[in-house]
Amino acid sequence: MRENSNINKALAYYIGYSTDDLIRYKASSGGIGTSIIKYLLSTSEYDTSMTFVYDKEKCGYIPKLIYDFNEINICGSVYQDIDIFSFLKENISSIKNGIIVTCMPCQVQGIRSVLDRNNINNFIISFCCSGQTTLEGTWLCYRYMGIDKSQVINMQYRGNGWPSGIQIELFDGKKIYKNNYTNPWRLMHQSKLFRPKRCLMCKEDISYKADVSLADPWLGKYKISDKIGHTMFLINTEKGLAFIEEMKNKSLLRLIDSSVEDYIEAQGHTIMAKDKASLEKKFNNILSKMGNNILYKKIMTLSPFMLRFHMLIIRIVYKIVK
Repeated sequence: MRENSNINKALAYYIGYSTDDLIRYKASSGGIGTSIIKYLLSTSEYDTSMTFVYDKEKCGYIPKLIYDFNEINICGSVYQDIDIFSFLKENISSIKNGIIVTCMPCQVQGIRSVLDRNNINNFIISFCCSGQTTLEGTWLCYRYMGIDKSQVINMQYRGNGWPSGIQIELFDGKKIYKNNYTNPWRLMHQSKLFRPKRCLMCKEDISYKADVSLADPWLGKYKISDKIGHTMFLINTEKGLAFIEEMKNKSLLRLIDSSVEDYIEAQGHTIMAKDKASLEKKFNNILSKMGNNILYKKIMTLSPFMLRFHMLIIRIVYKIVK
């Protein structure tokens, strides 16, 4: 794993949670990001933000601009590859005053650039990312669970407690729940057949160019006892630091100091995987070709058994090309 000196780029490290109990509960882990959006929309500097809403026709999440916090859909993490950069470019004229954006680490620089070029004040929240998943990956999980995706009227990947899990609501009123990172999601995710190539090659576990970067605090004491949620987060800019101080002083957040060592411990698996990405380009290219081969993908996703067979294949391939 990389040396601490190469990762310690943040101005401050915290672990905490929103003092708004509903936000804290409904968010993925602690509600810090949602509370930042709520607070900034209450200031004179920002009149626009983004939310994600479930589209029954597309059977997936889509981004939406909002101009009031009451419009936000607190739905936890969205484990779905969404082109936020293109969405903002296409809707640039609809942005009023400043905007608060939440996006993946790889999207931060491009989004900041296009907003700055258009003289739009911006505050960017990012998060620790192990790689996104195409929407088809979610649909595969539905199939393995015996769910007709056309019958899904709403779903969440996280939220409503911590670490929570996948929550699915069907037209007939039935609700289905799967704990966080359990099968079939775990199997689908680890297969990497539904991982965009750029995610396979990505070396960014977190963005130090975002104003604030969020992460789950996968540390012993939280994993054992926390059922509501805490957020580990990094403050990367003076602007981010100033707003967090304001929110802390207004008792909108409860925070304790954290450290780069805590971050490395909590997100060690993701950091290690990202460090390996540049060293395993040949292997990741093979994975990408597997995922893009329609026939191979169709055969290997016929059943969980076949997907496990694919996992065996990639382990063998890894040993050969390593």
